[in-house]
Parts: sequence; C-alpha cells; structure tokens
Amino acid sequence: MTQLGSITNNHLSITCKCCKHHTLLPVQFLIEKLGWEVRLQNITRRFTCRHCKAIGQIEYQIVYVGGSGDAMLGAESKLHPRPTGTVQNQ
Repeated sequence: MTQLGSITNNHLSITCKCCKHHTLLPVQFLIEKLGWEVRLQNITRRFTCRHCKAIGQIEYQIVYVGGSGDAMLGAESKLHPRPTGTVQNQ
C-alpha cells in the first residue's frame, strides 16, 4: 500500500469509470489536506467525480512529474557490444 508521503512529487491521473471525466491532481494537495501517512488506496475509494457525482468509481495512475533526465535516474540500459572483427563478402 502506498503512503502519500512516499510519492510527494507526483500527481494522480484520475479518470471516472462512469463518465470518463479526467483530472490531474497533485499529491502534495492531498498531503496538505489529509497528511503524509494516509494510504492512497484508502482515499481513492471515497473520490467523487465532479462531473457525474459517482463515488469511488475511478481509475488512477501515479504520474511522475519532472524532466526526462530525472525520470531516467536509476534506469539502466544495456547496450549490446559491437563485433570487433570485420565481415568479408564472399
């Protein structure tokens, strides 16, 4: 279970399952209202769509906000070594 304090610099991409209304919500906003230790899974069940008023009918994704260089920190790319010999045509 994800605590809000562990994803402070992120946003939530929230889509209503009923009407497909979409919004991007800064996690920092939720922390200011609810606190660091609140678990994301506990509060998403109570989200209400502002468009159709459905309660708890959402799909969400945690979205990293920042530059692509920051997002790639820790990502590893393994390059295949190039052959050192030459190829001869026959």
